[in-house]
Amino acid sequence: MSRSPLQHLIVTAKGAAMGVADLVPGVSGGTIALVTGIYEELIASLARIGPERWSDFQDGGLAGLWRSINGSFLLAVFSGMLLAILTLAEVMKWLLDHHRLVLWGFFFGLILASVPLVLLRLKRWHWRWLPWLLAGVAIGLGITLLGPGSTPDALWMIFIAGLIAVSAMVLPGISGSFLLLLMAQYETMVSAVVERDLLTIAVFAVGAIIGALSIARLLAALFRRHHDRTIALLTGFMIGSLNALWPWQFGIAERGGLAAHFWPWQYEAVSGQPPQALAASLAFIAGLIVIGLFARLDQSARRLPGATKGTTKGTTAKR
Repeated sequence: MSRSPLQHLIVTAKGAAMGVADLVPGVSGGTIALVTGIYEELIASLARIGPERWSDFQDGGLAGLWRSINGSFLLAVFSGMLLAILTLAEVMKWLLDHHRLVLWGFFFGLILASVPLVLLRLKRWHWRWLPWLLAGVAIGLGITLLGPGSTPDALWMIFIAGLIAVSAMVLPGISGSFLLLLMAQYETMVSAVVERDLLTIAVFAVGAIIGALSIARLLAALFRRHHDRTIALLTGFMIGSLNALWPWQFGIAERGGLAAHFWPWQYEAVSGQPPQALAASLAFIAGLIVIGLFARLDQSARRLPGATKGTTKGTTAKR
């Protein structure tokens, strides 16, 4: 896909939004990619990275290789993600520590508003897609119901965490950060980013790259052969993940297991903490508004000069 510098800047902003989402347990950067219209192109571009690109390098050198993997697009997305993670990790950690209810209210609204927008990407609705949607809901909900565990404090575990968590980050609704929490590696990785622990970050990155490229190939094949079924499944993941983002949860630390969900007026009685109902509700509305703005931004980008129709054209032509 041919893009102007302004369009690449917009893609970078979308990548930054993905990075922010990936910092929050319960939120998937893949959801942001899907809602903002870059998901299928991202998956198709990642799936093209592999040994088979050697022929593109022989034919066109580095420039030919760069074009064949949609390199400018990938650079824009991942530079935005990296910039957001490096600059906002400490801010997001502070928000999670001090304003968790408000932050989860925002992302609950954001994900909820995303569901109808993603379903609009179906080429046509058919009742046969419903089992795929329900299967996605069950899988997404099941993952959020897993209790936290303990894992070794070793570099090989950091590698495994990167492999698993980033594979999940590619999937809308399945939060890599949440899986890091389940593997007891979330605080380790946030601290590594904040403290610039380059060894830990590098080991995690190697696992992440392998995981992302592997899952991208599977998803690219599913999109080619079962596009609407795949969209329905991914939408189900998003719906199921809402369980992890309900703001008024309490009980993980006390019971050593799953958090219970409460209404705002019940929350203070069981937790001893103010429910912040107004602030969380306003954050919820802000999440709805942000998704609306993303949708308009995507439409505006499609109307810019030089935009081409279709999300994966140019990344799937030469295989």
